[in-house]
Amino acid sequence: MEIRELSAKQMTEVYNQYMVIDFPQDELKPLERILHTMKTGLSCAYGIYGEDELRGYAVFVVPDGLRYGLLDYLAVIKEYRGAGIGHIFFELVGDTLSARYPALRGFLIESEDIAFAANDKERQIRERRIAFYQQNHCAMTTLGSRLFGVDYSILVYDFDKREDAKVTLEDLDSVYLAMFPKHHYENNVSLWEV
Repeated sequence: MEIRELSAKQMTEVYNQYMVIDFPQDELKPLERILHTMKTGLSCAYGIYGEDELRGYAVFVVPDGLRYGLLDYLAVIKEYRGAGIGHIFFELVGDTLSARYPALRGFLIESEDIAFAANDKERQIRERRIAFYQQNHCAMTTLGSRLFGVDYSILVYDFDKREDAKVTLEDLDSVYLAMFPKHHYENNVSLWEV
């Protein structure tokens, strides 16, 4: 298995063939926005390949010079789910990103807050998602966010796999300030530390 950076053309194919199926419409940014942030260097996209075939993909927001980026999207192609592709991704991604972004120490992950699940089924899905991240050396932080009305718990994946990585509210805020236009940030972003 290997991770390869996706070009704009490859990202367009991944978006149209997989992302529109893998993510709910209200969670999916417009393709034009993703391509624009790739072009400006704010984001990057990677494919996870086995035997020269796409097995999964990820999109990161990596503002220039920050200690932490953000895992914006991660999915394994449906027919390969349950085969350990996600675990392999986490084994490979640290070296890949740190080679490209020397200032980067890791990335943050937004996972929908368990406390705000609408029902038991949704709560179980959220718990499994967080457990997956934790199995892959991601640590829960004391940070939380509300973006466009959705509450998130924030995890961190430290490239050195330190579970005691100190992520600050400023680290998270810096990512959001780079991600969102000012009017969206001011009206739709809330952060806190517990």
